[in-house]
Amino acid sequence: MKTGKNKNQVSLFEAISYEYLFVISPKEVEADVRMFKEKLHELIGLPSQVLNSIPHISLYHFYSAGDLDTILKKSLQALSGFRAFKVRLDGIKTFGSEQYDRTMYIDVEKSDELENLHSALQMTFLRKGEKFHPHLTIARGIKPDKYALIVPNLPDFEFFGGFDCQQITLLRKRLGEEMPYERVRIINLEG
Repeated sequence: MKTGKNKNQVSLFEAISYEYLFVISPKEVEADVRMFKEKLHELIGLPSQVLNSIPHISLYHFYSAGDLDTILKKSLQALSGFRAFKVRLDGIKTFGSEQYDRTMYIDVEKSDELENLHSALQMTFLRKGEKFHPHLTIARGIKPDKYALIVPNLPDFEFFGGFDCQQITLLRKRLGEEMPYERVRIINLEG
């Protein structure tokens, strides 16, 4: 517990801040993403955190010291009325440039449904100015020298397809901790 100005006084209202993350975790393409991670691991070696991360598309993240019940209630309100929809995957691409670490990902075709979900969460949790580029990360933090080893093998890394998005997962972790996110709630979409 936190102490106030008087070192002997204990505060009953210590705020623990969390980072929250709304994601889509597509089970239909999980095996394909894991296969790409294994190929990359064979080529350049991946840290276990990257190799074992659950494939997902990040929709929105925010920080809060608010109580979990309030966060859940707001989440359910923000996502009520949204129907299940098709997500289309549009090839493997990278962020970054020659001098910087790269992220390899499966591009997600922009859609009104994804944009509307992101906007509803952004309006509900009042964090403005976040650019939204939906993607499904395969590996991040690829150093330039390691990326040079991948380039001749890029034709082996291609993926097009899609899946039905029927639910959104809410994750959280304590702010500043290196622990993985914990699942808070799976929110089913209508239909």
